[in-house]
Amino acid sequence: MAIKQSAYFKGNSRTPVPNPHRKGEVIEYMFTHVFAETVAAADILDLFPIFPYGRIVGFDCASENLGAVNLTIGLMSGSPGSLDAARTSGSELVNAGAAGAPATTALTALAALAQNGDTPVSVGLKTSADIVAGATKKLHCRIRVVS
Repeated sequence: MAIKQSAYFKGNSRTPVPNPHRKGEVIEYMFTHVFAETVAAADILDLFPIFPYGRIVGFDCASENLGAVNLTIGLMSGSPGSLDAARTSGSELVNAGAAGAPATTALTALAALAQNGDTPVSVGLKTSADIVAGATKKLHCRIRVVS
């Protein structure tokens, strides 16, 4: 098993994750990952971080050309961007959702996802089968977080 990094964590292609300026402000951002390298079923893809104390209030995702795989998306252990193989990823946002089918996380599930720590946490992706690299293979995520 290996931790793979999305474009967010790979240097020049990094785009800043918005941070709220006031308590209670909702931040919404879109993130697209192009599968430029193969992600094996045993790997975890570190997608993007959520700012400290952020509470997820909405999450949607859709994919293109990933084939017959199921996607599991959740919060990761460890430091965002770290390649430590001991890191894990949960299933809080999408639990074995079929690729190609849009997924929306219910607000009742999100209510328990308060990020109460003073450090950021990453969102990670696990797949049920290998996703071979390809320029047309994409995952699009939209997340809404409140401070």
